[in-house]
Amino acid sequence: MKFMKNAAWGAAMVAILAGCAGEQAHRNGLNQIAEGRFDEGLASLEQASKEAPDNISFRADYLRRKEDQVNRLLAAADTDRISGSFESSEGYYRRVLQLEPSNNRAQAGIDALEKERRYAPIIELAKETLAKGEVDRASALLKPVFAEGSSNVELAGMKRQIDELNHKKTVAEPVLKTSQKKPISLEFRDANLRIVFEALARSSGVNFILDQDVKPDLRTTIFLRDSSLENAIDLLLQTNRLEKKVLNSNTILIYPNTPEKLKDYQELVVKGFYLGNADAKQTQAMIKGLLKTKDVFIDEKLNLIVMRDTPEAIKLAEKLIAMHDLADPEVMLEVEVLEVKRTKLTELGIQWPTKLTLSPLSSSGSSSTTLTDLKNINSDRIGANLSSAVVNLRREVGDANILANPRIRARNREKAKIMIGDKVPVSTTTTTATGIISESIQYLDVGIKLEVEPNVYLQDEVAIKVGLEVSSITNQVLTPAGSVTYQIGSRSASTVLRLKDGETQVLAGLIGDEDRMSSNRVPGLGDIPILGRLFSSQKDDRQKTEIVLSITPHLIRNIKRPEAAFNEFWSGTEMSLRNRPLTLQPQVTEEDLKSGKAPVNEPRSSSTGKEKNTAPSAISLQWQGPKQVKAGEQFKVAVKVKTDGGLRSLPFQLGFDPAALQVVEIAEGPFFKQDGGQSSLSSNVDAKSGKAFVSVVRSGVEGAHGEDAVAIFTFRALDVKGSTEVKIVSATPVSVGDSTAVPVLPAPFVVQPSN
Repeated sequence: MKFMKNAAWGAAMVAILAGCAGEQAHRNGLNQIAEGRFDEGLASLEQASKEAPDNISFRADYLRRKEDQVNRLLAAADTDRISGSFESSEGYYRRVLQLEPSNNRAQAGIDALEKERRYAPIIELAKETLAKGEVDRASALLKPVFAEGSSNVELAGMKRQIDELNHKKTVAEPVLKTSQKKPISLEFRDANLRIVFEALARSSGVNFILDQDVKPDLRTTIFLRDSSLENAIDLLLQTNRLEKKVLNSNTILIYPNTPEKLKDYQELVVKGFYLGNADAKQTQAMIKGLLKTKDVFIDEKLNLIVMRDTPEAIKLAEKLIAMHDLADPEVMLEVEVLEVKRTKLTELGIQWPTKLTLSPLSSSGSSSTTLTDLKNINSDRIGANLSSAVVNLRREVGDANILANPRIRARNREKAKIMIGDKVPVSTTTTTATGIISESIQYLDVGIKLEVEPNVYLQDEVAIKVGLEVSSITNQVLTPAGSVTYQIGSRSASTVLRLKDGETQVLAGLIGDEDRMSSNRVPGLGDIPILGRLFSSQKDDRQKTEIVLSITPHLIRNIKRPEAAFNEFWSGTEMSLRNRPLTLQPQVTEEDLKSGKAPVNEPRSSSTGKEKNTAPSAISLQWQGPKQVKAGEQFKVAVKVKTDGGLRSLPFQLGFDPAALQVVEIAEGPFFKQDGGQSSLSSNVDAKSGKAFVSVVRSGVEGAHGEDAVAIFTFRALDVKGSTEVKIVSATPVSVGDSTAVPVLPAPFVVQPSN
């Protein structure tokens, strides 16, 4: 028996020691993960779960942190694989397989890397071929790669480029190209139109084919000096109610501008527009109203518009849709609702007996009294019932705060509602004429009800319609039929505010103040000053409540108004749509604008740098941070990028000395968030090898440009004996158009110990 007791005590001690050891390993693992040492932290958590297998909390923490690490590594691996950093991507996938040997996604990633490496020479050859303009050969080279479904960013850009070139070949309109470069002059008075066209044909080399319905006796008068050939032809056609169709680079068909001939000769184009933000029905109404297009189809499920019209109408529709299809503004409303309730109850005094009840007693002991009993009534035959006296010594003080702090994200001019409270059931009983009883239950919302509707303005201001109602059950009432009803106290406010981004407005003053006094006194004696307190009991009840509402708007995305150049454009006449006006100025080509030969009166772009939607020609990275730090001190180092074009993402790898520096935090900089853009940062720190992998991606098709910080690193300086370096090992930016310049990496950032 004694041996069994000793064995039990020994087992208990072993379990206690194992639990203590597991607790220490568990704590170490969480601390290591918080410091960025994920591999060491996971190993410690796994050790804790093995040392204390019965501790479900240890096991859950290990599995959860392991899943987070696997997802982080897979995201970094996919980003590097897409950007072309195959070595670092494979390293991430291998680390995932070490944690989870049966992870299908990691194994699939390694298989995809093998395909990427196998097709790399073919992609390089196709790139050179495409640069020479051999589209068909490049498409043939990449056909097996496309069949494999590669996700390479460069390959996707080449495919897009090939598709665009093939598309241009398919739907390109014939363009009139002649050797006539000098301005022409025409002087004809009441001349036959055919003779005018013959003169133009001899001088310009353009062939004119006249439809049989063009009147042979049509005459015209024109005096024109120093005009372009196209403008001269357009003036002749418009003044004589004719139209043209360009058949090839030097042939034009002339026909009457009548509805029948337009149906015969006017070429129509079909184009689909996938809308990202605009409503398909509203966009359809705009196109029909402005362009008079009849053939328009919409698919509300896909938010798609398909229209069939002339090339001029299609181009105008593109500009209208680009001006209309903009993302709705969104605002985050930070709301605080505070109800302050104070109660004071005082009940003090002596409550004397309030009544004396006398009743005759029966001589026979029965409950009823007879007339004989009344004849013999005396003090012994009268019962007396006196109420009791009560001394009240009671005081209650209450102070309650009810706080709701919701955050509501709402679209522009869309209502958002919040209800914080309870649904109180109310039973209703109905009896029919036949005696059938039915019962129904309805629910009343009791609590805090808030309704907001924001309206975002261009000046970063938000107008908010606010409706607030605070209700509570004040009393419960039982109806004669037995149903339960409630008396509900309610306070509400409705107003419209106009606030700036980040401005806080407080609405207060919804005050309820209730003061009640009741007294129970002995008649006469209770009314005597001062002494009357001994013959009375007084109850004072005071309740005061106040509702305070605080609301702060934070703009997530404002109205992105297009540039002025896209808000105003030519649309032709009522009868004929045109993308440019009919003027006598020579036609200005893109080559003229680039060479600076454009006329003075032609509008030119005032921008000297690259646009955010064009590929950059130069990308450089820079450092920003302190040069001297103390041991144990935290400091920030920013990685800045400078580019003259649009960037969509920037994956890069950072190297540092883990014995001298420790990465505490990696935060995203403002570069990819410019113009209200949405972006995301993913990072992974390998503290053992001294490497940090960071990738910042901007959503949408527009890039970020200029100069600003991409990522901000927070380091902790360890016991630094001498200087230490932080360097960018590699960077693979992805730009708009997927043709990225080679980035210029900065020299290592040197940190010196401070005395």
